[in-house]
Order: sequence, then structure tokens, then C-alpha cells
Amino acid sequence: MKTRILVRRIGLLLASILVVTALWMVGVEGAYARLLSFSTNIVLNVSGGDTSVAVEKENGDLLFRVITTFEGQRVRFPQKIESLLYPTIMIIAWQLFVAFTLGIKRSLSGLKWNFPAFFVFQLLFVLLLTAYYSSSLARYTYDLLTDSFYVIALVIIIIDNVRNPQLFIRPERG
Repeated sequence: MKTRILVRRIGLLLASILVVTALWMVGVEGAYARLLSFSTNIVLNVSGGDTSVAVEKENGDLLFRVITTFEGQRVRFPQKIESLLYPTIMIIAWQLFVAFTLGIKRSLSGLKWNFPAFFVFQLLFVLLLTAYYSSSLARYTYDLLTDSFYVIALVIIIIDNVRNPQLFIRPERG
């Protein structure tokens, strides 16, 4: 019985991943990138700088375009965003899976912590991108975080699964 439940849950998780990935590819990625860019620009405007971040499409790929002043000249430099945004699929698919296994209420409870935590890491990353050429600490931290978002997403999912187990079935006491 427990094996059938586990197999169903894994199938449901894979279905959630496929649905979210399909939605991501047909336009959610661009909308999410614009949300991240908009949020970054709000922080940059509050800090009073003349730097901004835009989302552009180049050769079919989405990228962030940082527009700033460097050594007295206005410069624009690109950054591809796949490694930053693709782990978001993991977080959204996980929350969809949780909604199916534990219900909407518990899913929303986890979502209110999981998604903002991940979003803050992404926002920090884009902010570091804007200071990449003007600060060696920003460059070091940016380079350190560049391929870490899959790990960050996985840690968030593991913590959520420890708080509310969905994949592992607790042994019955008796």
C-alpha cells in the first residue's frame, strides 16, 4: 500500500514539473524575469543610483541588460538568465505538488515562506550584477552565486519536506 502511495506521489511530482515547465516555456519565464527586473529597479531607485536593469530578448534568449555609469561613461552589459530563473521551476512545481498532496491551505502556508526566500536570493543576485564592475566583493559574491540557485531551491524544498513530509511516508507505530 505504501509503495503505491509513493509511486502516485512521484508521478504527481513529475506531472507538476512538466506542467510548470510547459507554462514556463510559453511565457511565464518572461513575466517572471520582468517582475524580478521591476523589483530590482525599485531597490535601485530607493538607493538613489543611476543604474537600472531591463529584460531583453537577444537571439531568442532572455537576458538582463544592466544600464549604468562606469568610469564616467554610460555602459550596457548583458547577462543571460537561464541559471538564475530555471530553478524557479523547481520551487513552483514543488508548491503545485504540495497543493495536490496536502491541500491548498498548507501549500499556501509553505508558499508564503518558500517563494519569497528564493525571490530574495534572486533579487540579491541581480543587485550584485549591477555592481559587478565597481566592487570586487560584489563580483566575488556574484561569481559564487552564479550556479548556486539549483542548490538553494533544493535546500528550500528539503526544508519544506522536513516540515511537511510529502514524499516519504512515516512508518506506522505499533
